[in-house]
Amino acid sequence: MTKFPSFCDRMDRRDFLHAGSLAGLSLAQVLQMQAVSAAAQAKQTKDVNCIFIFIIGGMAHQDMWDLKPDAPAEIRGDFSPINTNVPGLQVSEILPHVATVADKLAILRSMTHGESDHTAGYHVMMTGMHPGTGAAFNRAIKDNNVHPALGSTVAKLGRHSSSLPAYISVPNLLNSGGPAFLGASCAPFVIEDDPASPDFSVRDIVLPDGVTNPRSLRRQAALREVNRLDRSAERVSKDVQFLDTFYEKAYNLMTSAEAKAAFDISRESDSVREEYGATSLGQCCLLSRRLVEAGCRFVSIENGHWDTHRKNTSSLRDLLVPSLDRALAALIRDLDRRGMLDSTLVVLTTEFGRTPRINQMAGRDHWPPAFSIVMAGGGLKTGQVVGATDKQAAYVVDRPIQPTDMAATVLSVLGIDPGTILHTPVGRPVEVAGGGKPITELL
Repeated sequence: MTKFPSFCDRMDRRDFLHAGSLAGLSLAQVLQMQAVSAAAQAKQTKDVNCIFIFIIGGMAHQDMWDLKPDAPAEIRGDFSPINTNVPGLQVSEILPHVATVADKLAILRSMTHGESDHTAGYHVMMTGMHPGTGAAFNRAIKDNNVHPALGSTVAKLGRHSSSLPAYISVPNLLNSGGPAFLGASCAPFVIEDDPASPDFSVRDIVLPDGVTNPRSLRRQAALREVNRLDRSAERVSKDVQFLDTFYEKAYNLMTSAEAKAAFDISRESDSVREEYGATSLGQCCLLSRRLVEAGCRFVSIENGHWDTHRKNTSSLRDLLVPSLDRALAALIRDLDRRGMLDSTLVVLTTEFGRTPRINQMAGRDHWPPAFSIVMAGGGLKTGQVVGATDKQAAYVVDRPIQPTDMAATVLSVLGIDPGTILHTPVGRPVEVAGGGKPITELL
């Protein structure tokens, strides 16, 4: 007798087909549902990692991702759209490399929120949570975290077995990139050096001079004994356990050949490094690929100085976009040829967009009502645009997407239920994605 495979809700294939016929579904619809179920089960068996590229200052969406060639000159700017490798999908002429991998991208043109200053913009896009207006959020502090960054949430809730930290930030700690009430154990390991630098090195992954591996083993054994005595005396036991965690993580990092190899970007061939570009963003993207390949779950990359209040056109064309164009395309191609694209979610985001109208200094100002971000990999449906803005790229007219929805999508793809509730130290419940819903068009 033929045994029918079971689905995740314990319904076997015979029952599933019978239920489908009762519901009036066609065979094609039933087969499609079977495929979706199988894909969901397959996704549960593998871990998806994330490379989260944050453009600080605000990308000018109408000059890059959402061009309006029929708008007046003071709205449309100086760039023209070009075709990509996806029929009907266009991007800016200053993104020629990205245009060749558009089939691997999903462009979200309908992002929207109400935070027009940088500090709140960082927070809402790094955490997926609106900071609010209460005393807890101080807009004068650029890295204020009322809620945990997405990387910290992944470090808290995601599966992790590598000797590498679960959450790494390069080349700086991003604004609002911290753990908030989750505590220091969920904070990112910050590299604090530019991988494009000729003398790039990562602190804290080598033993101090004069301390050999055997000597470090003796030190750790002595430390464990001291901590055991402290615990037996019931003195500050929680603090001791807390410190134990950090000592163990630091020790594992310093003694792990896997970690050393992952951070050693010089192991890459000259041709690969050149493909990414000899820029900070290019080499950060390459290093991030090495880190997720070695088991890091979430790498955040900071790329700054995009606050183009002045000389928007020349800043984008000559200084900012070329390195992004090259690095993003190289990252997508590299992940794809290594068979890592389906298991690596790439997110290119920013705190808000830029004003539709060009100002008197030939720049564009802050504009959160409508802007674009990009996602790739992670098993998403790509080669598409989600959402739309009006004729001036000023307001969303189709499929508004909130930062909470972005957060829910990222967490869902990484295997974390976006409805999970965490609790602050005083017991206040906080839903990790703020009630956002995954973007169904991508999944």
